[in-house]
Amino acid sequence: MAAIELGHLKKFVLRIPSLYFCSIRLTSMCTQSCMQCGIPAQSDGSFIDLEHFETILKKLKRHGNKRINLTGGEPAIHPHLEEIFRLLAKYEFTNTALLTNLYYFEALQDRVIDLACKYDIGINTSYDGLADVADKLRGATDVQNIVEEGVRKINEARRREDYSHRPTATVVISQINLHQIPEIIQRIKELGWNLNIDVYRYSSENHREQDEMKITSRDELLNLLPLIQQTQHLKTPLWYFDGWQKHKHKQCPYMISPTFGSKFFVHETGDLYTCLPEPIGNLINDDIKDIFASEKWKDAKAQFAQCPGCWNTCYTISSRAVSYLHWGTIRQYLLKRPKLKSAAAVYL
Repeated sequence: MAAIELGHLKKFVLRIPSLYFCSIRLTSMCTQSCMQCGIPAQSDGSFIDLEHFETILKKLKRHGNKRINLTGGEPAIHPHLEEIFRLLAKYEFTNTALLTNLYYFEALQDRVIDLACKYDIGINTSYDGLADVADKLRGATDVQNIVEEGVRKINEARRREDYSHRPTATVVISQINLHQIPEIIQRIKELGWNLNIDVYRYSSENHREQDEMKITSRDELLNLLPLIQQTQHLKTPLWYFDGWQKHKHKQCPYMISPTFGSKFFVHETGDLYTCLPEPIGNLINDDIKDIFASEKWKDAKAQFAQCPGCWNTCYTISSRAVSYLHWGTIRQYLLKRPKLKSAAAVYL
């Protein structure tokens, strides 16, 4: 453990990414076809190979990775999900989460929840709409009922104390679901889940640009902010909402904190991505130290330097430690009762 922490210190001095946060895509196939997501369209029907998955884990572990998110597509449909969870336990990746839409048949819901309990895996699911709105956003039928059946089963496991995590619901606000947000937040409160919240905007190759989803009713959005800010178990830091107001300069997580602030994404092929459209290497074939000494990485850094910056759609929670000196955020995480700001003070 001490060697890993010293390794992080060395990377910090040399401004080398630690891969502290890393998402591994188990497949690009999905059970839904969400309006804003372009990942299923990239699918060739393949899943990450177990041997390759273990190779990737070994390299991430040696490099000092601390958190792994399993993503897709829909990661729960991987045919060897238990073996994947077992490998995460074998290499002592204890801070792991499954990003799943819960939209699959009952037997698979039961299996996924049982495995999450057995291997101590966190669960994060999307909860973007109710009834027809959910179906429209998710490109599927009967979404709310199927997802809520999975949610009910997770809460039953929590009540039995088989499952120790507080699950997380992620809500992306768009013009389509704007009118449902108060009811959605109330529902998540009743469930006792954590809440992550964001606003739709087109930001990468993995997103589809949808004019219908773009917020046009700015005042209506701003009126929701007090409700969002006072939500119990809100995980999105309050400084993030202030960021909409203060976004007058570059907010690239890599440029702010290259060692701890950057997120990396591993595809089922082993290709390693940042937010840029081209991979910087391959974790099956390449050593991590060689990737960060490569010409591809030098080119990526040059692109970061030229990028005008963005307020990250999936914000990088550690991108800027000084942000957490924000008094509202301190209260949010320590006192759990954040002081509200006037909605009129925050704008997009």
